[in-house]
Amino acid sequence: MELTKRQEKQLNKVFNDPKKLKKWIDELYHEMIMQCDERTQEVIGQYLDIYGIVVAYTAHYVLGLGKKRLPEFMSRVWNNMDCLTEGYISFDDCIQELKENGIKIETNIIKHPELLKRRKK
Repeated sequence: MELTKRQEKQLNKVFNDPKKLKKWIDELYHEMIMQCDERTQEVIGQYLDIYGIVVAYTAHYVLGLGKKRLPEFMSRVWNNMDCLTEGYISFDDCIQELKENGIKIETNIIKHPELLKRRKK
């Protein structure tokens, strides 16, 4: 965060050392961003857990998948999720193929596919 000369003068009137204040603000801002990122990743993980439960239950209840086929189906679901997040397949291709098979999906994730990309820690 860069300060203008005017802002620096105003800070001098209020604070003894504006450089220390600027450093403190920058550190606080960085910490807030880090906390937001961590919380976002937690929430995404929670939603993926919910998604997995709903898909597995629906596949079992509606399609009748059991002990043999349900684990294989879920393995493929998670494999496709990994392929999407790693960029091996695209959202556009998936949505287009689903549309061709009668399933119309409207989503904002296409505008920001980087939101689903996994972050390397």
